[in-house]
Amino acid sequence: MDDEQTKALVALVEDALGKLGEHFDAVQILCSRVEEKRQGTSSVFRGIGNWYARQGMAHDFIARDVAETNGREIAEKIKPPSEEE
Repeated sequence: MDDEQTKALVALVEDALGKLGEHFDAVQILCSRVEEKRQGTSSVFRGIGNWYARQGMAHDFIARDVAETNGREIAEKIKPPSEEE
């Protein structure tokens, strides 16, 4: 991502952050995109509000996603036998 593109994307995230911050006590935005030219990933992350609340939200988001993924995978493995078996 070139400097102008980076500045434009950061400005977009910061604009969204400002708008959301008018309605919420803490906001954390995490964005990433695949960079085909550099064959990698770039990211932009910004937050406003209580730092501890933002940290807690991020940890909670990850923990919930892991729990839901694990639950779905376990459920697939222990499906009840069908009536034909």
